[in-house]
Amino acid sequence: MKLRVAFKGSPWIAASLLLGCMAGRVVSLHAPAPVATASAAPSQVAHQDPTFFWQERFDGPSLSWIAPFGHTAEQVASVYSLASEQGGPFLHAHHDARPERQERVRAINYGMRFESDPPALERVGKLRWRWRARQHPAVHDDPWLDLAASVYVIVRQPTLLTDGKGFKFGWLASHGPAGTSQKGLAQIELRADPADGSWRQEEVELCGLYRQLFGPCEGEHLGYVGVLTDADGTESVAEGDYADMTIDRVR
Repeated sequence: MKLRVAFKGSPWIAASLLLGCMAGRVVSLHAPAPVATASAAPSQVAHQDPTFFWQERFDGPSLSWIAPFGHTAEQVASVYSLASEQGGPFLHAHHDARPERQERVRAINYGMRFESDPPALERVGKLRWRWRARQHPAVHDDPWLDLAASVYVIVRQPTLLTDGKGFKFGWLASHGPAGTSQKGLAQIELRADPADGSWRQEEVELCGLYRQLFGPCEGEHLGYVGVLTDADGTESVAEGDYADMTIDRVR
């Protein structure tokens, strides 16, 4: 895996996300009714592992994350849904923003807010997850405009006068330009592979990467981790999946 880091301008979506991530609307997704079997799979609550600060396996009966832009439950459910296949449970994302659709929605960020006990960044190890791109949005001059799959990490929120700090990890349709950011978020290209539906594993050492790009991580805290699959900028269709999201605990 080769990181391609870029800093540049800041579209409205990142500014809104950063300003609203701590005050967004909590929206719950519900898993489809399971097929009757001899024994039902246990929920994620029964699998909390002390080696992790946080884990989301998408195997519970519901998922309660925040929609930073205040989207309704119906709007969030039009893009995101809990799903399962032989390889396990996952969060499915499908954003259809073609002009012919009568009820199009703008990009919908969806993620976990660490509000009551945000982990100290120096005590955080690697953020790990699996994802796959099923359909890339239409190719644009700026490959960051829309993505089949991306993961946001917000460490410091912006004010009206200053940028925030954090990362946007992307699976791009084609290699993106160097030197870009979104309202302080470093845009980091993890992949520009074809959307062939194959699962890929990622891991990023958050404190080390923060030190590399922003300075000391001591005294900083993790505020938000979320996902975004979007196609509104290119008025096309994007589709991706996310699974097994965890954050290691540093001993």
